[in-house]
Amino acid sequence: MASGPSILRKFRLRSDPVLEGHDVTGLDNASNTTERRQSANSSKLLSTVSTRLESNILDRDTSLASSTTTLVHREIRKDPSQERPSDALGLHLVSDVPSHTGDIIFIHGLGGSPWKTWSWNRDTANFWPSWLADEEGLSNSRIFTFGYNSDWRGTGTNLNLSDFAKDLLLQMLTHGSDDRTAIGRKGIIFVVHSMGGLVAKRAYLLGKLDSQYSDIASKISGIVFLATPHRGAQSATMLNNILAALPLGPPPKAYLADLQITSNALHEINEQFRHHCQELALVSYYETEKTSLYVKDVLIVGKESAVLQYPGELSSPLYANHHTICKFQSRMESNYIKVRDTITYLAKRSSSENSTLISSVEDNQQIEAILGIYDTAEDDLKTTSTRVMNGTCQWFTQRSDFLRWQTVKGMEQASSMFWLFGLPATGKTSITSVVIRHLESQSTSCQYHFFSVGHQMKRTAAYCLRSIAAQLARTNVEFREALFNFNAETGIRFTSQDQKFETIWEKIFEGIIFKTAFRTPLYWILDAIDEADGHSMLTSCLVRIRPVTPIKIFLSSRPTKIVQTLGAHTPSIIPFFLSDSDTEKDIRAYVSNTIRNILPANEQIQKEISEQVLRKASGSFLWVRLALDSLRESWYTQDDIQKSLTELPADMASLYNQMLEKIISQPSERSKLLAKRILTWATCSWRPLRIDELETALEPEFSDFLNFEDTITQICGNFVAIDSGHLSLIHATARAFLTCEREGRPAYIQARQAHGYIAVRCLGYLSEDIWRRMFRTFSATDYAEGGQLRRPNRLLLAEQGFPLLGYSVCYWAYHVSNSPTFSTGLTEALETFFSEHCLSWIEAISLSANLHYLIRSAKYVKAYAKRKRSAKAHSDSTPIPGSLKTLPEDDPKWLQSWATDLIRLVGKFGPILISNPSSIYRDIPPFCPRNSMLWQTYGMVGPNQLCITGVPLDNWDDRLASISVGDDRMISKVLATDAYFTTLISSIGRITIWHAETCEQAREIELNEYTPIIALNKAGTLLAAIGLMDYTIWEVSSGRLVSRIPKTTETRTISVAFYDDSSQFIACYDDCSIFSYDVRTASELSRYIFTPQHVDYQGCPKTMSISPDNATVAILWRGKPPLLWHFKATPYQPVKIRRARQFSDSLCAPEACLWRPDGSSLFVLCHDTNVVEWQLYDDQQTVYTHLNPREFAISRDGNLLTTCDNTGTISVWGFPKLSLVYKLKGENEFVRAIAFSPDNQRLYDVRGSMCSIWEPDALVRPDEQDLEDHSSIDEITSGSLLSSEPAIAHADTIQTTVTAISVNSTNDYYCCGRDDGTVIIHEALYGKAIRKVYSHPPSSSVLQLCWSISGRYMVSSDDSARVITKRLEVKAKDTWGVFPVLDIRASESIQQFLFSPDERYLLVSTSSTDHIYNLRTKQEVCSRHWDWRTARRWVQSPQDTSLLMSVGPHDVRICNWSTLETESLVKLTSKTDNDKEGSTVVWAAGTTTQGHILYGTLPTANIRGNLSCLSHSGLHLESIDFSRNVTTPLTSLVSECNSDLARRVKRLIGTYEGKIVYLDHGLRLCTWDLGLGEQGLTRHFALPRDWLGINTFELAVINRHGTMFCPRSGHVAIVRNGIRL
Repeated sequence: MASGPSILRKFRLRSDPVLEGHDVTGLDNASNTTERRQSANSSKLLSTVSTRLESNILDRDTSLASSTTTLVHREIRKDPSQERPSDALGLHLVSDVPSHTGDIIFIHGLGGSPWKTWSWNRDTANFWPSWLADEEGLSNSRIFTFGYNSDWRGTGTNLNLSDFAKDLLLQMLTHGSDDRTAIGRKGIIFVVHSMGGLVAKRAYLLGKLDSQYSDIASKISGIVFLATPHRGAQSATMLNNILAALPLGPPPKAYLADLQITSNALHEINEQFRHHCQELALVSYYETEKTSLYVKDVLIVGKESAVLQYPGELSSPLYANHHTICKFQSRMESNYIKVRDTITYLAKRSSSENSTLISSVEDNQQIEAILGIYDTAEDDLKTTSTRVMNGTCQWFTQRSDFLRWQTVKGMEQASSMFWLFGLPATGKTSITSVVIRHLESQSTSCQYHFFSVGHQMKRTAAYCLRSIAAQLARTNVEFREALFNFNAETGIRFTSQDQKFETIWEKIFEGIIFKTAFRTPLYWILDAIDEADGHSMLTSCLVRIRPVTPIKIFLSSRPTKIVQTLGAHTPSIIPFFLSDSDTEKDIRAYVSNTIRNILPANEQIQKEISEQVLRKASGSFLWVRLALDSLRESWYTQDDIQKSLTELPADMASLYNQMLEKIISQPSERSKLLAKRILTWATCSWRPLRIDELETALEPEFSDFLNFEDTITQICGNFVAIDSGHLSLIHATARAFLTCEREGRPAYIQARQAHGYIAVRCLGYLSEDIWRRMFRTFSATDYAEGGQLRRPNRLLLAEQGFPLLGYSVCYWAYHVSNSPTFSTGLTEALETFFSEHCLSWIEAISLSANLHYLIRSAKYVKAYAKRKRSAKAHSDSTPIPGSLKTLPEDDPKWLQSWATDLIRLVGKFGPILISNPSSIYRDIPPFCPRNSMLWQTYGMVGPNQLCITGVPLDNWDDRLASISVGDDRMISKVLATDAYFTTLISSIGRITIWHAETCEQAREIELNEYTPIIALNKAGTLLAAIGLMDYTIWEVSSGRLVSRIPKTTETRTISVAFYDDSSQFIACYDDCSIFSYDVRTASELSRYIFTPQHVDYQGCPKTMSISPDNATVAILWRGKPPLLWHFKATPYQPVKIRRARQFSDSLCAPEACLWRPDGSSLFVLCHDTNVVEWQLYDDQQTVYTHLNPREFAISRDGNLLTTCDNTGTISVWGFPKLSLVYKLKGENEFVRAIAFSPDNQRLYDVRGSMCSIWEPDALVRPDEQDLEDHSSIDEITSGSLLSSEPAIAHADTIQTTVTAISVNSTNDYYCCGRDDGTVIIHEALYGKAIRKVYSHPPSSSVLQLCWSISGRYMVSSDDSARVITKRLEVKAKDTWGVFPVLDIRASESIQQFLFSPDERYLLVSTSSTDHIYNLRTKQEVCSRHWDWRTARRWVQSPQDTSLLMSVGPHDVRICNWSTLETESLVKLTSKTDNDKEGSTVVWAAGTTTQGHILYGTLPTANIRGNLSCLSHSGLHLESIDFSRNVTTPLTSLVSECNSDLARRVKRLIGTYEGKIVYLDHGLRLCTWDLGLGEQGLTRHFALPRDWLGINTFELAVINRHGTMFCPRSGHVAIVRNGIRL
């Protein structure tokens, strides 16, 4: 390697050197010398060169300092040259103002200074940031400058960009002693030079991720970049190499490595910043003059590196070099004025108090979380706008019909629609972008969306709605607050994995937007709507809106018949058909401008070429653009030009064909293959790829590109475009051309084979062995306060350096679903992936905190398995290669099983995966069924691994959970919302609201009267309860009473319904009258009286059902066909009574009816169990004889019907033919009620006192974007994409329920009591029942059970307070002799049993008495009666075996075992303000190793019934130190409050080796050694969600060996080795 002096001798010094330190990074790598000499003085020489470089700056003329006159009172240093040391580090206040409106912070670059960097000729007398104090608009801003050690010449500590950024944040956080002087109370603007911009970006990102700095980060409003190398500088590599080569020179610097083009740190900063900078105002200035360096002048930071190319970013040149771009000679210098005006603009924007723009990072994050929109629509707008030549398309905004549409007339409320039609490639998108910019320039509220067939998500109507809502929420305070409130009330999130188009439209648009009175009209611009999935549904919804605030809608599309199918009742639509004459001027201007730039000298030739091109253009902008690009290659002579013009095709297809022929005719086979690979990715990718993603995707087949973007442009012709670093096809027509057969020739891109190639590449990338090791860094669980989990997208961090990782993780299955059904390469790739690397892929998705990708991948695998199954069925006519027949992985059932496992994984383990992604390797497979692919592949149990036995685990259980309202009560109805489900006990008027996510009780509403009916409003936020005396309206989320309406008629209420806006509800009575009520005022609004037209229709009807539009009611009488009463006139229907013209015999005996959600038909359940569909529009009837329902319900989207028959079997049927989708076979259990969840993926059924929640994977249906399969509409509608055969499951009937569990000191057995009164001993390895010990009466349930530590005694009590005690004697292995001890009946229910350590005594405790029995004499020894019911628990004394302790909320009584006499009374004083009045001790335990007593209290109001069924909500935990003996009769101790533990606990389980054992809110089993504080907390494993149940966690116990016993579905799950993990 060349020595330092040899290299440095080559440098020639000039009068305008680069240095400021960083400027030396501009050293040219090409200047490497061949001389190789050694010198001991190399370090000194380097310093000399640097000094000479810096000294040349002083040769420049200095300018006079500007006036120091100030506009406001502030402190300004008068002699900066003396008071500002050039090397001063840290944050310095340049100028202050008492009531500042914002802060401006300057950050220098590499080798710079907080003062000299910003001073002309490095003279601090010319420090221009101090000039800002006198500028209008900035005089109220404080000015700071920040310095950090970036001296590359020194030998100081080797720091990196993150170190500098952390220092900046710390300095900002600690600045100021009060609110006035602190930073972060007002808006912050950074002005940064060169590397300082990277420091600022890194500081902003760190601040967003660290709660300590989040307030400061949220106040950063803008950044002005001055020549910042966002993508690195090539010269940085050279400088670092020089430093490394010098034997005695300074060491290479980490921050120089960060500046290199290949720097991972730069890539990481840019990737993260791209996702978090939406709320920032960004302005980037780039240098235009070269900086003198060595033998030539160079641009240190070129435009391509200095401009971020982000949406909304402003960029502009400054006529200066890299050094002078941040220094100004005077206030009159144009560059200073430009920068000053920019800072002023950002300051005004930041401090504007009346701005409705989004004001905080938290708001934006909440919008993202609710709507799932992380990209900004500005990205697409910027891409389209850059393709529009200045001045073109402006004519459109001046048209009278457009102006008429744009203008709002008076108080109009209906939408007004402008529809632009045009042929492909005629400039519709360009016009649309001009319309958007035009509306934005007039400060209108404009939201927009560009549909694109090249982006599978953005082409969906649901994404369009979410994008419109996100844009509106970011700019409109009213809507943002309404959206946040709705989310807080309902818990609904409108993300792609949670909601469909109909739900988003109903809840956001109809429920909020159309009801909100905005200050100004809204303008919605939708481009290429014909390319949208479900475009007919979207347009039909748009034309029918009736908003409070006028909404102007602009659509563009190809000519379509959509308008004709929308119906007659539509608002005014202004159509405009784009013709060739409309765009002729724009095309002419574009052609002339392009040709003028290429052939500037000859105007005559320009004119001739223009005319010939225009004659063939036919109004197509795209044709003109591609034609001109193709002509560029021939513009050498006039003959060449004329020949090219003659051969120029006159239509797009021919032009595309000519372009393709050029690619195919390339001489290099490798170039042709590379072109085809690039076009394959561009044509078939889920979304446009980034350039670095594509470059990685082509490896290892193609690699080491010198300039990859140039390569793409050269070999792919004009088929592709690169916008903002993303590759896409030039137009949608190009995709159609490349993938379609032409004139008998096969398509250039065979779609199936192309998808197969991409699928194999993605699967191969994911099947590398590095991922699990790499993900380990990011998988650590991050818990926040209160047990809530922070859920950042950690996959973004893992992607750094692995560009293709994110794309492969999210979209491989999409390509598989579109691949050939018989492909050896794909089959082998799938086998390798699923058998070896599937878990690391699941971990990657979990790191993203978006498990929708897992569900969507499962859907795609299902769709592919279905196609394979169909192909296999036709294999006789289509021969299959013999090699494939021997591969089990090629069996569609194998893929179907994996798809089922992935869906189940999300349903049962979703929260676990998000909180701890690495749990997929160790914690989750043991809980999977033995027949699942996950368990068979990854779940084999080894020594000391988690092991689950005792419960049936052969197949997935569709039952998510079961809840009970008590054995003595019957549930009569169940309703479901997104966040809750509700059960009704009609007999006593009790409504119970349960959390849908956890199946835990949220609240109870006691009506105290018979309540036959409950109903929800459309949004699921209000619940109407119909009693005999009152109608009450309740808020579901809070249980708050909204309205009470006294019933004014004595007739019986048959049905009720809310209006769409929830302001009114209507009630139908058995005298056929209908009343409407105002919810807010509780007053009657109107009433309608039915007058029958036929004498047969007399008396009380059997039932009445209100239509979805609340204008019609269906009335059913016994023995008569139903009637429709249109009681309210609508624009479509007058008031009248209607009966079917013809009807079947079944329809004459109706029992119940349901409306289809769109009101198009009525389903009538008949006495003979037939279901008749009455299609109202054409008055036709369809009789379904195969359903046999007793009860039925229809899904919210109207696509599914569920029924239950007399045997308790539940079936789900798919429209339009009502074909069977899913069947859950019952065993003669009476199903009283059934309901769908709003997303149609859950079923709720009621059987007696139990409500079961089912989540069949058969109900997981494709999203809109998943319908790319070439299935028929009927197949899609009927749900056949799920599977070609219905899924059959069995509802395992729980014959007896486990009601109590107890363990002894061994790890070999456990005992359980059941609701049939039996007490049974089981072996603890597999849970096999060994012996029935004894039994209580069969009608009794065992409520308390205790097995002594030695195993010699067992005691239990039932719900009749009968106590039975037995002595056990081991005869042989698994054999016991059972001998009676006690059989007594207490006066009240038993709360606790406790054996003395020597097992001589037994304590039997009730709420008012305690009894001691001698187990040897079988006699009661003593008892104690309390004058009041005490809230206590008994524990053994940790010090003395002859004593036991009664722990109450206020004191501890230490009593003698033999007499129950109080020997000491310890008064308790808490260190906290916890109010113990009205508290009950619900749990207590002693730790013998530490001598502590731990106890927990609950407010007595939270306790209902037996203490074994406790909700631990509101639990308060404390500990008492009894390590020293209590010797005085009356003592006072201070109890220690464990608030951290109480906050984390969901359910207390017990103690293990002196540690508290509990389940946290994520169902994770934890132990906590309280003596070690936070370090004593250990999280072991998590339980799946389907273990939720009526007593699963209440009865769970853990024995001395760490084995956990947990009841589940009538069995006891045994979890071994979990405590060791």
